[in-house]
Amino acid sequence: MITGSWGPGKGEWMTIEEQRYLEECKKVLKQEQTQIVKMAFDYGLQIPEIRRLVQSNQSAECMKEIVFAMMEGISGEVLDFLCENAFNPYQIKEIREGIARGLSFEQVRSYAVQEMSANKMKKMRTQLEETVKEKNGAKDDGSVKEYMKNLMQIMEDSIRQFKESNERFDILSSLVKEHVVEEKNQEIQDLYENLKHKDKSIQELQRKIEERDKTIADLEKALSDKKAEEQKPPVVSAKSEDKKDEILLEAGVRTEQGKQTLKKRMFGWFALRDHKIPKDVLEKIMEADLSTEQLEEVRKCMESGLNDQEISRVIANNPSPERMQKLREILLLIRSRREGA
Repeated sequence: MITGSWGPGKGEWMTIEEQRYLEECKKVLKQEQTQIVKMAFDYGLQIPEIRRLVQSNQSAECMKEIVFAMMEGISGEVLDFLCENAFNPYQIKEIREGIARGLSFEQVRSYAVQEMSANKMKKMRTQLEETVKEKNGAKDDGSVKEYMKNLMQIMEDSIRQFKESNERFDILSSLVKEHVVEEKNQEIQDLYENLKHKDKSIQELQRKIEERDKTIADLEKALSDKKAEEQKPPVVSAKSEDKKDEILLEAGVRTEQGKQTLKKRMFGWFALRDHKIPKDVLEKIMEADLSTEQLEEVRKCMESGLNDQEISRVIANNPSPERMQKLREILLLIRSRREGA
């Protein structure tokens, strides 16, 4: 009955159980770790001890050092010790070297401490090996006891230094955290002050906007009032005597009735100022179909001092208001020159 077959790749002989277990390892381990399991089977190590190693979940480098120790024939007690502790590959090598050089498991455990560096472990292992060598050649083992005492003291000092280092690290870490928190608090305070300043700026801007809106509203109201005032019909009133006593014409003076009313008001105005208007001139004014502008020119002629003949000349043939104005100015100019001569 065939109970095994040649292993893949190099022709090594492996049992069916070993091949099955190797396939199981390929499903859960990385390629480097699987290669180390394969190496253990190639050397002839058994499945139980290999399974103990795989279950310890060691890195590929640590697995390799432990397999080397297994090849050197370490006991199950030492194998459990290596698998149960998280040593690095260099520390495992120092433990393996101690076992290989004839140190007992108890002696190896005296320097196999996780907190101790591999370099210190090597120094202690070397001293322990020398002491054991001297012990084997001497009758008295007092030097071994002394060495062990010194060794334990060194271990205690190393562990104490390690703990002190951890405490300093914790303190430093706490200080760093407090500093970071303080900086964050300052940043938050600065941000808050900045927001307060911006809020005041926004409020000031809103106040200016409200003032501008009020000013615009006042201007719009004033403009509206002005337009409403301009759209009102003009009010006609008589000016005072201090303003040349001009007669403001109403809209109705353009009618025939309005003209007659204006004539009567003109005659009343002249009567109040003791103007003596010849009867023939009055009749001409009343009979003539003069416009409002023409009647205004007649008033200016009387006010400027023209006599009845000159006024009759101005209104003769019903001239235009512009013509009447020019005639009045010409007559006044002639009179002025006569008086100057």
